[in-house]
Amino acid sequence: MEEDKIKEIFSKFEPPLSGESQFLNRLEENMRSVELVREHSARVRSMNRKAVLIGVAVGFICGFLFSLALPAIGESMMKLRQTVAAGSFLGFISHNYLPMIWAMIAAVAGFIALNAFELSLFLMERRERVER
Repeated sequence: MEEDKIKEIFSKFEPPLSGESQFLNRLEENMRSVELVREHSARVRSMNRKAVLIGVAVGFICGFLFSLALPAIGESMMKLRQTVAAGSFLGFISHNYLPMIWAMIAAVAGFIALNAFELSLFLMERRERVER
């Protein structure tokens, strides 16, 4: 019985049809909107790629520069080994400094790379807004 009522309601429904020119105008407007979104997406993707390359390059350079300090750190750890007791915490650090230093170098280089990515992306977006 409910199905008959629903069928009756929908059988009486006749939505007004818009004219062909209105349909074409609306279609063109929608297509322009889609094209604008596509262009914006391409610009954002390009900016992200450039920012990633900048971040990777800066992170690699920083990691390389920090790793140049390893010989000086190694010498200071050798001096520290001679002055501290073997069972102390500083003795443990002086014997196992290399993995800790590499982890610190990786963390600092990663942090700098991330900030370089964020900064370059911000500057590229700002430049794009100014150019418009």
